[in-house]
Amino acid sequence: MSDQELTRQDEDLSVPEFEGEERKDGYDFGSWPEVFGLVFTLIVSWLILTIRG
Repeated sequence: MSDQELTRQDEDLSVPEFEGEERKDGYDFGSWPEVFGLVFTLIVSWLILTIRG
């Protein structure tokens, strides 16, 4: 793999090339990381507001 390929950003790839890279990665978490992040943020915010009043 060349340095040029390693530094390419997602925005530089065409749609079929990007989808091929995603399939090659093999990771498909869906939207669970975003949902977990939102729930975690809400819990932390609630705790901060509860403790500080």
